[in-house]
Amino acid sequence: MRFFVFLLSCVLACAAPGIRSATAQDAAPADSSVTPDSSTAAAPEPAPAPEAPVTTSSGGASISNPATSVIGWFQAAAGNDRRTQENAFDLREAELALQSAVDPYAKADFILSFSSAGVDVEEGYLTWLALPLGGQAKIGKFRADFGKFNRTHAGETPFADRPLSTLAFGGEEGLSTTGLSLSAIVPTKFYWDATLNVGTAPAQGENKVFAADNGQDLLWVGRTSAFVDLSEGSNLNLGVSYANARADSALRVEGEHAQVAGADVTFRWKNPRRSIYRSLMVQSEYTREQGSASGGPTRDGWFGYALYQFARRWKVGARYDSTDRTTDTGRETGVLGLIQFQPSEFSTMSLQARRIHDTLTDTDGDAVFLKWTFNIGPHGAHPY
Repeated sequence: MRFFVFLLSCVLACAAPGIRSATAQDAAPADSSVTPDSSTAAAPEPAPAPEAPVTTSSGGASISNPATSVIGWFQAAAGNDRRTQENAFDLREAELALQSAVDPYAKADFILSFSSAGVDVEEGYLTWLALPLGGQAKIGKFRADFGKFNRTHAGETPFADRPLSTLAFGGEEGLSTTGLSLSAIVPTKFYWDATLNVGTAPAQGENKVFAADNGQDLLWVGRTSAFVDLSEGSNLNLGVSYANARADSALRVEGEHAQVAGADVTFRWKNPRRSIYRSLMVQSEYTREQGSASGGPTRDGWFGYALYQFARRWKVGARYDSTDRTTDTGRETGVLGLIQFQPSEFSTMSLQARRIHDTLTDTDGDAVFLKWTFNIGPHGAHPY
């Protein structure tokens, strides 16, 4: 019996320091300024070293790997008015995007388009960040800041085609330029920005309004827009734009400049409590080309559409177009309806039906489209 008492006493004596250390740690206050006794507190584990960026050495320079993505745009069409494509089935475009930070002060974006027409640099520009007044500057080739719809690539819009007014005033590919863009935020209680673009004017045949005679002809584009929150789940974006460059000589006296003004409004609603199931976007744009004393045409056009999300992966939408014809008298109007299914954020398919009425010939053109876009890799967000 005495032997077992002696053995128990030895075990308790050996365990006492560990018990006192654990008790001291449990009783230590939460305040980080109180340091446990160094003889009983365990040394903190060192923080893991940050991962080094993936670089490749080349002649002493470091080249970081850019984010790479590809967007495919497949489309099928049927009907007596397939003006957007000739083939019944067509891979309209494969868009390769390369995006990366250049240094702490700038980032670069390059977007290449592969289609049956060949390979084209749709955009390729460097953006300087965090300039005074919350501004930015970019240099290179980019889509001009005229209106809101123009800045989105054709394959990434909800539609199988571009609205009639954007075709009449911007051409099939929209209004782009190579030059310099400056933007700043106006210090107000709400978000208000202003942008100025200056660059080369479109070449002959690229645009329905502007056409440079030589490389010295410049395109000037200005835009200002305001963003206002209306409620917890809705907001409104209002913008006005102006563009000026040498006019297409087919429409005006040679050497004369064309002036185009525009206004746009966008309303968004998304129930914050059911955001993945219900949303609504309504957008409209109006464009007007100012006439001249020498006989240049005054014409205008507009479009408006609504896209409503009624289920997690389903949307339904409608669009109306109306615009003056480019060279002849008369007007074209169009209506389009669509239903869209989005199995994930990387894939979107839609079934669309469109009718265009030409008031000059009093004829209708009908077409049905199946549009399917899919994305691999990370792809940067477009302007909101």
